[in-house]
Amino acid sequence: MLRVFAVSLLMSGTFLFADEPGSFKLAAPAGWGGETIQLPPGFAPDMQLKGSEHIRFAPGMMKPQSDSFFSYAFAFELQPQPVLTEAVVKDEFLKYYRGLCKAVLNGKLPDIDPSEFTLELRRVKSDAQPSPDENATEYTGTLDWVEPFATTKRQKLNLEIRTWAGSDRNYIFACVSPQSRDTAIWKQLHTIRDDYLKK
Repeated sequence: MLRVFAVSLLMSGTFLFADEPGSFKLAAPAGWGGETIQLPPGFAPDMQLKGSEHIRFAPGMMKPQSDSFFSYAFAFELQPQPVLTEAVVKDEFLKYYRGLCKAVLNGKLPDIDPSEFTLELRRVKSDAQPSPDENATEYTGTLDWVEPFATTKRQKLNLEIRTWAGSDRNYIFACVSPQSRDTAIWKQLHTIRDDYLKK
């Protein structure tokens, strides 16, 4: 289902392993794929964040005509440093998406310059359930980039990002989709997020 995505990540040198059905770190609706990768990933070795990323992909992840195209949720489970300031989150996400695009395209479209990708973040009050911890921070964001897998066209991704610190690690949870936030896919993304936060 997500073979193109997985192969691209493997070719970029990322240590990747697919979770067996029933053992996904993130619960998700039937038909959603999932994988776990190490951070920093091979396609973005300059990232400071170290740990693991658990990902769940919507069924239409690689289908441009789908209403769940490029929609997914992920959790970063990280070492306690660096502290997850807004500047760190923005910088690390840009390294991630710039590196991903560059690795997948691998020079095939020389006119695309990942250094021009931008990410705008805005701190917001949480709507996550259960109620957020006192140290949790919520952002909405818009990533302006080039989707490298299925279309190689400019895309605006909407993001909802939550960061918090546990006793021995830091966490980031993100819901991602090009769809507007009033569409059905966001209800599914929020369910995945809220189920994770209950753990």
